[in-house]
Amino acid sequence: MGDVFSEKLMQWREYTETPWARVRYATVAEVLRRQSDALGGRLRVLDVGGGDGHDALPLAQAGHDVTIVDPSQAWLDEAQRRAEAADVGIRTVLGDLDELPRGEWDLVLCHFVLRYRPADAGDLAALAECVRPGGRLSVMDVNPAGRVLRALVGEGPSAAAAALHAERIAVQTFQTDARKVEVDEVEADAAASGLTAIGRYGNRIANDLLLDNVAKHDPAYFDELLELELELCDREPFNRIGFAWQLIFER
Repeated sequence: MGDVFSEKLMQWREYTETPWARVRYATVAEVLRRQSDALGGRLRVLDVGGGDGHDALPLAQAGHDVTIVDPSQAWLDEAQRRAEAADVGIRTVLGDLDELPRGEWDLVLCHFVLRYRPADAGDLAALAECVRPGGRLSVMDVNPAGRVLRALVGEGPSAAAAALHAERIAVQTFQTDARKVEVDEVEADAAASGLTAIGRYGNRIANDLLLDNVAKHDPAYFDELLELELELCDREPFNRIGFAWQLIFER
């Protein structure tokens, strides 16, 4: 998938400037801040499939040692460019889940990667091996249930039914598709790999139920929206209905 991603880098840059992308990354940054604070000290962070560094750079800015692994050199170059602009240092490694750096890490990220991998690839076991005892793993992917709700409020019952029964999920930015990754599947694989689930978060919960995207460009409205997103992200049952789910595991 590296070539597909490289070709769409410009579209991705445009996406990251949207209010809904800013909600997404601000919520992830808050969740990861809580994990890093709980772990304490200067952390060794590995971001698997980290692309342009949007998830990992806030951790580097907080003083942690960050390594990003990605199969696209163009995206790693973008991560380095963004790191230099932020005046922080990061390490980049060309590779994927089959070519992870050796060693154990305090905090490992794997966000929106599993959907592009076979379900039986053993990815959770590989990720677990990278986490030091007592360290944490953050796994994130598109929430199939959230897709159904978004289709319902945006396009009606027929679209929601189609999203419910679709075998794969369309990825508009990259003009491709990906498999559905269910939370229960990931939790079971993680448990079998020696990991304990300690947190479940939702992402873009309120945003995806609000159809007026124009209003989200208003700074005051955006601030209210983001404040609500952060309030809802770890609350049941709201954390189960967002655009994406984020699971935190401890080894």
